[in-house]
Amino acid sequence: MACNSTLKLIYRRSDQLEYVPHVIREEQPQMLILNKGSHPVNDEIYKAGWQETINTLEEYEQNLTESGLPSLFLFRTTVPGHPQCEIYTAPVNNITQMEAVIANKSSYKANMLKFRWWEFKAQNVIMENLLTASRLRNYHILDAYDINIRRPDHHRPPDCLHNCFPSKTEVYHQLMLHFLKVSANSSLHS
Repeated sequence: MACNSTLKLIYRRSDQLEYVPHVIREEQPQMLILNKGSHPVNDEIYKAGWQETINTLEEYEQNLTESGLPSLFLFRTTVPGHPQCEIYTAPVNNITQMEAVIANKSSYKANMLKFRWWEFKAQNVIMENLLTASRLRNYHILDAYDINIRRPDHHRPPDCLHNCFPSKTEVYHQLMLHFLKVSANSSLHS
């Protein structure tokens, strides 16, 4: 995934992934990491946005394959914040318990209800189902949800979504490196 032994990394924020076709056209990446982030929309809009993105990636992956170029697409699941994050001082290694806290709308401050964190798990499943049904061959899912749902202690006020600790980001980096190595090894053996 390098040209002349170099690697070009770019970052484009696109909350609903509306800029993916532009990035593909302008940058022609062989690897993309995609996530919609904590930007709530209803399920219909969420599904339509992912389907449009996946359709674009299917066509692009085919073009790369026909050109003899490898591709890799990483899809990161979306992580909810934790209402009342300030009360947690340690990890909670019980996903069911944390999902119950997130589902309990009475635990939210009024200004936090707009984030609709209780919808994120179901929307991650929508994304995963669309990927499974797609024609994409070279993709992996970075499951940030299962990692971060257990870490209310890392979310900080005032929004209880963002954090100041690098450890979760480092886990993402390790997962990404793992999938890069898997991808490199599989392309060497094909």
